[in-house]
Amino acid sequence: MSVLTKKQSANGLASKTMPLTQAAVQAQQAALRAKPLAQTAGTSIRHTADDAVAWATPKVDAARTWAAPQLEQSARTISENLAPMISSALITAAHKIEVPKRRSRQRRRLMAGSMLLAVAAGLAAALTMRLRQHDAFPGAGTVGVPAQPGSGSTSSDAGTGLGFDTDDGPDPDMNGQSTIT
Repeated sequence: MSVLTKKQSANGLASKTMPLTQAAVQAQQAALRAKPLAQTAGTSIRHTADDAVAWATPKVDAARTWAAPQLEQSARTISENLAPMISSALITAAHKIEVPKRRSRQRRRLMAGSMLLAVAAGLAAALTMRLRQHDAFPGAGTVGVPAQPGSGSTSSDAGTGLGFDTDDGPDPDMNGQSTIT
């Protein structure tokens, strides 16, 4: 690089910096003029916002006053009319897609066991009744053995063949106790 080119670049730089400094000075002057406007702009915006709130508040309140009963009525209508229809449709759909339940063998076994138990209970009841009937009438259905003279038995117990005293009442000499011969 030659000396000549160095001088030309220094002169070119000086010529370029001159307009930049003038622009900086102009920007600074514009900022000084804008400063009072910016200070009043904040106050102005606050007043404008307050005015907008004051204007909108009664309109918003009126809209809310109208909308609240409308929403409540809509909710009632939906819960009284639409919800039951949706509910019944869902129930119907659930019944349609439900897998049918199979009867299990266990249920059949349980029923057969119950029936067998009922038959056994009936047989036991019939046998119990028959035994009670036999105990109530011990001479019924048995053939009496005639008493042998001199065997010590009386003619009243000859019909039973069991050796019990079958008088109609207790023996007054026994104090209410039965006699077994």
